[in-house]
Amino acid sequence: MTRALVHLRRAMHWARHAGPARLVLVAAAILGIVAAVRPELLTSQDPNAINAHAILVGPSWSHWLGTDEEGSDVLARIIYGTRLDLLLAVGSAGIAGLVGFPLGALAGYRGGVTDYVLQSFAISTLAFPLILFAVLIVASFGASLLTLIGILAFLFTAQVFTVARAQAKALREREFITAATVSGIRTTHLLRRHLFPNARGPVLVLLPQLMATAIIAEAGLSYLGLGVQPPSITWGTILEASENYYQQQPYYAVAAGLVVTVSAGLLMFAGDVISESLDPRRRRAAAAWPPPRASTAPSGARPAPATKAAGPPSPTSPTRGAASLSPVIAGPGGEGGGSS
Repeated sequence: MTRALVHLRRAMHWARHAGPARLVLVAAAILGIVAAVRPELLTSQDPNAINAHAILVGPSWSHWLGTDEEGSDVLARIIYGTRLDLLLAVGSAGIAGLVGFPLGALAGYRGGVTDYVLQSFAISTLAFPLILFAVLIVASFGASLLTLIGILAFLFTAQVFTVARAQAKALREREFITAATVSGIRTTHLLRRHLFPNARGPVLVLLPQLMATAIIAEAGLSYLGLGVQPPSITWGTILEASENYYQQQPYYAVAAGLVVTVSAGLLMFAGDVISESLDPRRRRAAAAWPPPRASTAPSGARPAPATKAAGPPSPTSPTRGAASLSPVIAGPGGEGGGSS
């Protein structure tokens, strides 16, 4: 119970100092997770329901974003389409991070033939335009969610590899890496304990941006008919279905396009937030929580007596050691003292 209260206080402290932009980002993340895991909590409409009496109806209290060409609620379809879009984004970026980061760090640290071969392969992969490469693969293997995840993960791996390799090449000349190498520890231990933790920062910043790219790529491919195929619901399939109703029902297409744009923008902003969070100065400021409290005396304790400042000695009170410090004046008889 005490630990839960500590975590709650930390969360409240973070919320007070996070700023409105970060709070919006956290709220959007929670909303996206809920829409992907339990979409029925956000809408009571059936996304696949057909209503012949409500075809292409504008926004109303019963249908906040209107209906599509089959009378289905557009908002419900957008909410239920979050699951596949989030799965595509997380799956492709996650696979790219798990594969590209260790390969890039290893190539940057070892150098030599391994670095040359892997870097050449990554450069050749990045030379292909994403949409053109995806069109070629989909035309060969068919359009499905797994195909899109595989294509995007393959292309994203080259980007993660390049960033991780650059970080590893810069870190291998640092003093702590040189000291660890000279001490004779194993390469796997050096990579796991020293190189990976210090090289992961730029990769963590890149991953949300790759997720945004995955969402935009899925929308573009689905709009071309090469993405996830109906009856599966994604934001791209909603855009594809709305292409013939721009004038008759503009809310239909604008709603899905706006969701794609806002989601990509929030993911890009998440990369900036991660970059700021990895700043050592911000980490030190966060580590200083909770702030030290001023010590207060107990309620029943009597205040300590004030110490009186020492002033000049009074004429009647002798000063200790004055006789020993004052010079001795010799009299006529050779003895100190005065006259007889």
